[in-house]
Amino acid sequence: MKKVLMLVCCTICIVTIYSCHKDSRVVPADYYFKASKNGASWGAQGSTSTIPGDSLKLTALTATGDEQFYIDIKFNGNGTYPLTGKQAAFFTTTGMGALAISYKLDFTSISSITIKSYSTKTHIISGTFQLNLIKDSNNPNEYVPLQFNNGIFRVKLPD
Repeated sequence: MKKVLMLVCCTICIVTIYSCHKDSRVVPADYYFKASKNGASWGAQGSTSTIPGDSLKLTALTATGDEQFYIDIKFNGNGTYPLTGKQAAFFTTTGMGALAISYKLDFTSISSITIKSYSTKTHIISGTFQLNLIKDSNNPNEYVPLQFNNGIFRVKLPD
């Protein structure tokens, strides 16, 4: 009986040690953008790239690949970055990857991204965002808004 009890205790200890061990690798699913898109839950995998100089492009692409957006900022560390001009856009594509609809920043509303944390060791950046966009249309009377509220993100900067 003592051997069985000892074996059970050892098994529990081994399982506990390995289940509490955090893998130092970060899997790509750990890089994401999540938000409320026009009131519905929305999520995408996140990535980043640098633009020569101090600019940073944050990109979100849905798992199906039919929706994506980008945000460009001049990265100066933690803080809030107001978005203007062509610093952000959203696109939908058809099944063949052709552009279907594009949205640009709505200049009548505030859009921003807030960098809450950045690790120089892991190069992981995280924060919040809010995007107010309108359909990019040649018809000046067509106003189709698109809002991303309560957005959060976590991505890895290039090494």
